[in-house]
Amino acid sequence: MLARYVKIRDTIKMVAAVEDLLPRPTTHRQIVQLVTKPEALDSVCVRLQSEEGNLADVRLLFVAVHAKFPATAHHLSPSAQIVHSPAFESAVVKLLSDRSLISDEEEAVAQFAGLTDSAQETPKKVDFGTETLRHAKRPRLVTVIKYIDLLRMIPPTSNKCELLFSQCKLVFNPLRSSMLPANFEMLVFLRPNRELWDFTSLVGYNESADDDEEMQSRHSYEPSHSL
Repeated sequence: MLARYVKIRDTIKMVAAVEDLLPRPTTHRQIVQLVTKPEALDSVCVRLQSEEGNLADVRLLFVAVHAKFPATAHHLSPSAQIVHSPAFESAVVKLLSDRSLISDEEEAVAQFAGLTDSAQETPKKVDFGTETLRHAKRPRLVTVIKYIDLLRMIPPTSNKCELLFSQCKLVFNPLRSSMLPANFEMLVFLRPNRELWDFTSLVGYNESADDDEEMQSRHSYEPSHSL
């Protein structure tokens, strides 16, 4: 409603019947600020709904919103109460930004550490004097800890989870209230992964399942031989 008022204000000023009802200039400026400020938040919300981006991008957006709207610090700061593990999140953000980690952050992602990578060259056979001089001039070897790519694949938002829950509501409608849990789980799994399967793959799955059931029933009816 406020956005509509700002849009048509210049036009309604020409209507004598409502001219006295228009807000004063100071009030009008406050209304314009109320209309323009949410535009920045709306752009951030639209960006968060995108499938692109990572935790570093989201943290950068939150920092910008915090700087523009200080009242959001309680909810958007890296140490907010909603953040389950601030050290872990900070470590992932720094890894995505190629920055070094502190001790607490290294401990938080220690389970995701891969093989250590060190820039070592293949040693060549040289004489004792050359090796002595080379060893004295050799810089200290810095061991770089590499982490598995799973950390970089962590989704920054819960959009996919919320979409999955919405799809569950579509699948589990009143007409399917008597559906077996196994069938419901299969439908919920197949729907989000629609691009990974087709009709032929389902036919092959059903045939293999029928063969397994036939083999199980055949073994169950075989007479037992006593020793």
